[in-house]
Amino acid sequence: MTQRPFHRPIPLADLDAVGAADDPVARSETSHATAALLLGDPRGQRDEAATRRFIDLADDIGFEVIAEMWSAAPPVSAPGALWRLYALREWISTSPGEVAEMFATGQRRVTEGIGLDEILAGVELPAGPDEVARAIDEILAGAFRGDVVIALLRAAAFVGICAEGTDSQDTRSRLLQLSKDLGDAAVSHRRGGLT
Repeated sequence: MTQRPFHRPIPLADLDAVGAADDPVARSETSHATAALLLGDPRGQRDEAATRRFIDLADDIGFEVIAEMWSAAPPVSAPGALWRLYALREWISTSPGEVAEMFATGQRRVTEGIGLDEILAGVELPAGPDEVARAIDEILAGAFRGDVVIALLRAAAFVGICAEGTDSQDTRSRLLQLSKDLGDAAVSHRRGGLT
């Protein structure tokens, strides 16, 4: 007899508590539950009605409020991963020229030097700024239907390439940490889901 693996249910989000920042425990629980609505479980299952309600709420109160709630979460968690994707999306949209230049320089340096495989960690082709931003937009809008693990790995690869395209050691270190965080989140999601 084949047993099905244990399946953790998708947590229910108390969407009314999204704006309530007074209780750190409630804030953390709500942060994790709302993130789970957007990411679903490792098999891509999600509560579509609750996700739609969450997106409507985000439209009403502003996504920045929700992203701020996610910002305190550990990097390898559903809200932590979404915070990092949100921050990456903001960087791409506010500094498109800088990002495109860093990415192009990083691609050139990678192909000339250390080798693309060291950055990509199993992802076929590096996605550019527009592709990464589009995938993040879909994830944050609850409309992403692809493999979240691949999206996180592509974002990690993109950031890693940008890190190679800067001459600032501080910027490079921060980008490499972001790349690692996104890659670690992808591995965690593949192994059983981000919590």
